[in-house]
Amino acid sequence: MSRRSDLRYVLLLAAVVVVLLVFWQLAVTTFGLVEQAFLPPPTDVGAAFVDLLGDPEFWDAFVFSLQNLFAGLALAIVVGLVVGLTVGWFPVLHFTVAPFLWLLYSTPKVALAPLFILALGLGSASKIALAFLLAVFPILLNTMEGVETVNGSLIRAGRVFGFRGPALGLKIVLPATLPFSLAGIQRGSALAFTGVVLGEFLGGAGGLGHRLEQVAFDFRMDEALAIVLVMVIVANGLLLAISAARRKWAPWYEAGVRSVG
Repeated sequence: MSRRSDLRYVLLLAAVVVVLLVFWQLAVTTFGLVEQAFLPPPTDVGAAFVDLLGDPEFWDAFVFSLQNLFAGLALAIVVGLVVGLTVGWFPVLHFTVAPFLWLLYSTPKVALAPLFILALGLGSASKIALAFLLAVFPILLNTMEGVETVNGSLIRAGRVFGFRGPALGLKIVLPATLPFSLAGIQRGSALAFTGVVLGEFLGGAGGLGHRLEQVAFDFRMDEALAIVLVMVIVANGLLLAISAARRKWAPWYEAGVRSVG
């Protein structure tokens, strides 16, 4: 896609956002279609967002959430890559273990959130565990599927050059599965953030989810929507960062890789 086409899409997206914001503002303030107590206008949400940026307690909650997110996501990436490569590489493991992994993946893991909070407490441990649980399966399964697609000629060529065992995996298999793994990491990062926020919302002593619960309970809807805006920015920032890594490390990804989940 050319830069001119990219610019057109960006301008079109910006125009759609502006139209939606204007409609929202008029619907609430001019036509009274929605009570401002339930849905504040964008101007109030913007003012609340600016106020958040100057609130030290908000930054404490922000840092708390990001620490839990990155801890859970990092653990999920390590486990997902190692287990995915191992199960995908050995046929006997793929035959015996993969069905159980797919079964666990299909389990509604969000329903386990209260159990994690009861077992691990209100601190960081339960949030990290939820982030890990939601993120690890897309990474693991995408990596496993990627191993199955590795061209046999690449394996044979690697062996001709003397690669065996772990060296073959690191030099041949891992680079070949990287597009699949990055697709899983991209999906997993969004789910990890969902897990962190959910854990904080259901039973937290800090973080953006806990802050959102507090302001929503006090019916400060402008601040609640401002916090939601922060969450949207964080989630999309993660996705953009992983997309940039994908373009740098696996540019052939754009040719098309199916993401599990």
